[in-house]
Amino acid sequence: MEWQPAPYTAPLLVASLASFAFAAYAVWNRSKREAPLLRSFVGVTVASGVWSLAYAGQLSATTLSATLSWNRLVWVGIAMLAVAWPAFVFAYVGWVSWLRPRRLLLLCLVPATVVGGVFLVGADPLFYTSPALDGANGYLVMEYAPTSALIGFMTYSYAVNLFTFGVLGYAALARDGVFRWQAVLLLVAGVAPMSVGVVGISGALGPRFVDLTPVTFAATSGLLGWVVFRYRLLDLSPIARDAVFTNLSDGVVVVDGDDRVVDMNRPARGLFPGATIGCDVEEAFARAPAVVDLASSGSGDGDREGGDPASGTGPDEDLRVTIDGGSEPRFLTVAAHSIAPTGSGFGPVLRSGPESEAAPSAPGGSGDGTVLLFRDITERETLQRRYRALIEKSPNVIAVCGTDGLLRYVSPSIERLLGHAPAEIEGRPVIDLVHPDDRREAQAAFERAFETDDQQLLDHRIAHANGNWRQFETTVERLFEDTQEVVITATDVTESRRYEQRLQVLNRVLRHDLKNDTNVIGGYADLLRDHVDADGDEYLDVIDRKVETLTHLSDQAREIDVALHSDGARTEIDLSPLVTRLCGSLESSFPETTVTVSTPDSAVVCADELLESAVRNVLENAVVHNDGDQPIVEVSVDRDGEGFRVAVADNGPGIPPVERSVFSEARETALEHASGLGLWLVHWIVTESGGELEIHTREPTGTLVTMWFPTPDGASAAGDEEPAGDGGFAGDGEFADNGESADGVASTNDGAKSTANREPAETRPRGVDGDAGREPGSDPRRRRDGG
Repeated sequence: MEWQPAPYTAPLLVASLASFAFAAYAVWNRSKREAPLLRSFVGVTVASGVWSLAYAGQLSATTLSATLSWNRLVWVGIAMLAVAWPAFVFAYVGWVSWLRPRRLLLLCLVPATVVGGVFLVGADPLFYTSPALDGANGYLVMEYAPTSALIGFMTYSYAVNLFTFGVLGYAALARDGVFRWQAVLLLVAGVAPMSVGVVGISGALGPRFVDLTPVTFAATSGLLGWVVFRYRLLDLSPIARDAVFTNLSDGVVVVDGDDRVVDMNRPARGLFPGATIGCDVEEAFARAPAVVDLASSGSGDGDREGGDPASGTGPDEDLRVTIDGGSEPRFLTVAAHSIAPTGSGFGPVLRSGPESEAAPSAPGGSGDGTVLLFRDITERETLQRRYRALIEKSPNVIAVCGTDGLLRYVSPSIERLLGHAPAEIEGRPVIDLVHPDDRREAQAAFERAFETDDQQLLDHRIAHANGNWRQFETTVERLFEDTQEVVITATDVTESRRYEQRLQVLNRVLRHDLKNDTNVIGGYADLLRDHVDADGDEYLDVIDRKVETLTHLSDQAREIDVALHSDGARTEIDLSPLVTRLCGSLESSFPETTVTVSTPDSAVVCADELLESAVRNVLENAVVHNDGDQPIVEVSVDRDGEGFRVAVADNGPGIPPVERSVFSEARETALEHASGLGLWLVHWIVTESGGELEIHTREPTGTLVTMWFPTPDGASAAGDEEPAGDGGFAGDGEFADNGESADGVASTNDGAKSTANREPAETRPRGVDGDAGREPGSDPRRRRDGG
């Protein structure tokens, strides 16, 4: 085959060689590149190389058949480029949805049809009519008349190219820095070949039938190499930049050298709604003047060597600002980074520290601008302030101690409790204020806290600033796992210990001294009966009742002490024989009283060992404080849900509201301390048993007291599930519940507990209490006080 020299052969071979070289470079470094951008870039370079090489062969051929054969390969390159170029643009700007198989096949439809038609039908007659070689220009060139198919394909190609040019143009306007230059140079590399090709068709730049499009690849190849190597096309993808900038949770604002906002992401717009692109920093950050000063100074982290005293930041800390967020303030940290131009004047880079290797700034300025990074720390700051307030306002002393035994933090409450300022205590040994006799134990507790990570409990004395010693209960435990600090929580229990001591003294007086003295009084009263006349017996009866009342009070004090210091242990008790026995004893002690009892064969409950005392108190109070001539008491034990309910109904005057208030107010007042003691005892025993106590007023007169106790199987669920019964008395006599109730009291297992040993239950003397001020000969059942 003969070849002819053509003026365009050399540029075409150069363009082909450059294109294949760029393709090889991209494939060789494929491990570092983004797959869609890499594949489409290789497609563009290979397609350009094939087109340039095949067209060089077409222009060098001297026969029509050889020219048409090379022309087939030209169409392969054109078809490949018609797919690769738009795919490359879409990959560059991040339109990954267009790279999905279905849309990519749609993009390949027209080019694939062209290649198929060229090889199956032939370019002649598909695209060319009457092709022939003409040598008028000194070398042979194929001349032809275009068909409608050729005109249609060219229209399609130009439309696709114009669309991609628009995409690149928008990217060049929207981006800045190195990414803007990438987009601009890629736009030139795409527009130049098509523009030259269109001009070449008119014959203004050479022979009319010579396609100058692949000839320009020699020039655009150099431009493409500049983009790849100088602007690192395959290394710096704007997709990542856009994704980070858009999806970053922190606010980012870019300020230029003229203190104008040139870019900002969505979180920044949320923080500063008044900020817009192009506005001045004073307008954008009107709610945060400190940010205006930071942005205007153009100094980044590395420039704030001395920190910002006004904001409380150090040299390595971010600026902290507070802005008005409407209902609540918002707390932000702001980091500033200067933007310095590169040595060539293109592509600004960040300078974020004194050791960064930034290019020198432009003359007469500190840089091209500043990047401000805003982090919203409102949630963290609010949480910290809440915890700080809890610690500072805590009634306890809270401190942090390190492994060196020195206090690193002490809460302000120490000044109120011990009279010492926190600054005076911080830095001192933790046992410095501990009583000398308690220091050994305290030191051991701190050492165990570091060694075992278990909470340590400590009871010790601490010195007050006035020289007195205060009693504290302290817990010591690690602040966090794998930390070298422990947190100390000290509670001042001085007053409660003193109060407890007073109670112990009072309890001893009631349980022992008072009872012994009343026994002596009762013994002397018995001796006096043989020495007084009949009129004196009436006064001796009063003395006997008072002795019995005081003895009863002493026994109640003992039972209350046992209930308060109960360890919570429960035992199985059968209510049926217990209630039957107590009712029989009640009839024996009060013959004038009518007592009826209804119990099942067995009613085993899981209750406190003092349950008998609670039932006995309720039964006796139903009689002792009954002001009727014929007291009537009806007692029943019935199944109720996961337990049994004991109901005691009487025809007495009812329990006064002032005595029921001890349950709602949870305290005894000075005027009520002699009333309701029995109710307190019943309440505590029922509570310790995991049961419920209810009191209902009956009409026209009378009281219904119900006590519910869980069975052994239902004891665990008694505190969580409400019994199904209504608490009413089961009888249907004249004392049946009329449905009206008031001030019912329900209790769950929340009684006081301690490790004190329980005392054995005793059967206290039966009698009356609350007889203070009673006249001689008066009815002992005149008043009911629940005692």
